[in-house]
Amino acid sequence: MEKEEHRIKVPTTGVCDFPRLILGGNGKYVDKTDLLYRLAAPKTDSQYFISRPRRFGKSLMLSTLKAMFEGRRELFKGLAIDKLPWEGWTQPTPVYSFTMGDVSGENYAEVKEELGVLVDRLFEQAGLSVPEKGTIPGKFRNFLVSAAKKSPTGQIVVLIDEYDEPVAAFLDDLKTLRRVRKLLHDFYEKLKFSSDSIRFLMMTGVTKLTKLSVFSGLNHLTDISAFQQYATLLGYTPDELDGALRENVEALGAKNGMDFAAAKKAILSWYDGYRFSPESEARVCNPVSLGSALKIGKLKGYWETTGRTSLIINRMANAGKLPADLENVPARPLTLDVCDAETLPMVSLLYQGGYLTIKDVKKGDPTKDETDSYVLAPPNLEVREALFEGYLSQAMGLDEDPFNALVDKAKRQIASGDIAEVVETMLFSLYAQIPPDWRIKDEAEAKRYFQLFFAMLGANPAPEFPSARGYADAVVEQPSAVYVFEFKYDESSEAAIRQIRERGYADKWIGGERPVTLVGINFNSKKRNIDMPIIEKECKV
Repeated sequence: MEKEEHRIKVPTTGVCDFPRLILGGNGKYVDKTDLLYRLAAPKTDSQYFISRPRRFGKSLMLSTLKAMFEGRRELFKGLAIDKLPWEGWTQPTPVYSFTMGDVSGENYAEVKEELGVLVDRLFEQAGLSVPEKGTIPGKFRNFLVSAAKKSPTGQIVVLIDEYDEPVAAFLDDLKTLRRVRKLLHDFYEKLKFSSDSIRFLMMTGVTKLTKLSVFSGLNHLTDISAFQQYATLLGYTPDELDGALRENVEALGAKNGMDFAAAKKAILSWYDGYRFSPESEARVCNPVSLGSALKIGKLKGYWETTGRTSLIINRMANAGKLPADLENVPARPLTLDVCDAETLPMVSLLYQGGYLTIKDVKKGDPTKDETDSYVLAPPNLEVREALFEGYLSQAMGLDEDPFNALVDKAKRQIASGDIAEVVETMLFSLYAQIPPDWRIKDEAEAKRYFQLFFAMLGANPAPEFPSARGYADAVVEQPSAVYVFEFKYDESSEAAIRQIRERGYADKWIGGERPVTLVGINFNSKKRNIDMPIIEKECKV
């Protein structure tokens, strides 16, 4: 049985080169070529832009398009496009593909130098002489026109990955950012001026941080980021878990003691939930995270290990926002569409970076001049965990390795029913890490940090849990135990535990199969920490 599992191909987790994926024989390509055919079929609007979070398959998509236009039909046997009348099968078009991730530097001069090197390489790739004189944007236009004239079709295909990468490095240096942004504007503008030479153009990026300025020279591009018909172009759908990925889901389930239905449900909880179009209910899984889970056979967070966005965590901390504040965030369409790099609206950064997604769409009444509005939330458990971990380790300065060891120990104790050390020692230590300039002015704010800490410990407390005579501040239910919490501010832990008893917050679980533990906690504003909590087990009312 073990040998059989090893023969199951899994989706790519790091291979962004389509030919290598297909020819390598070990990876699985989930067929998106029907959507790519629809996107690239000859028509007037064949020059596009799409934004998606990092590690969402953008580079693999561009590599697949490259192989399509180059007519490498042998790579597409058995895929949808192999049966379609694709032009590349009879008349390939030269493709020039590059990533702006190669255009990096610590200052404007270095970025400009790298952009010049990139343009020179394009001339060499096309077999053209590199001009000795001229500006970088001017040389780029020269390349586009000259390469098209040399092409047997009279046109070329241009694929640009990570268009926003050179700007992203200078978000905290506005002077340099403006210079780099102007250079990119003049560079990208030549694509518009040379549009007759371009059969197909696709630009990808994570954010739209430079859209207002850079894209003012590219107003001929069609931004398909929120198009309904391309909502599932990148990422894996629940239907694809049932189909192309079914054997992978079954293998993961077998390794973790779950049947197919349970494994699929767990996968969706961890990695699904990304909704990219307000016009479509379609949601997709993060492809790299899901691929990693299927390859390794373990459900956990993978996405954040590819690089945490410190800017986002810092923006949250500066705005006084905790991860729990991101569960129901109102937003307008324009807010999500444009992100000014100089003002850096936090909601836009979170949405475009993949930390928030569309949870609900509220339709406006056009007769009352009302526009649609959105409700945003983190898409899945993986992102919620990444936000909690990033916030505690970065915003609060907790060392990652000791903190992870602390979390692992606390999770075991909570699951076992032994919560004493967690609330008496660990919780005290975590409150002590709150920076001194962060205000905790009332019970609500003190409870927000409690929610943050316990969610990070894997407990995910349910806030304001109802009973017949009121609401418990939080309830944590584990397979082997139930914990009922009440929180006070500048009162006493005794008052908190007394309220649990008097109002019957734990009555629902008393006498059941699981032991019930009552926990009273008081935050002392003078100490800026909690007093010694009171813990009572199996307390009868």
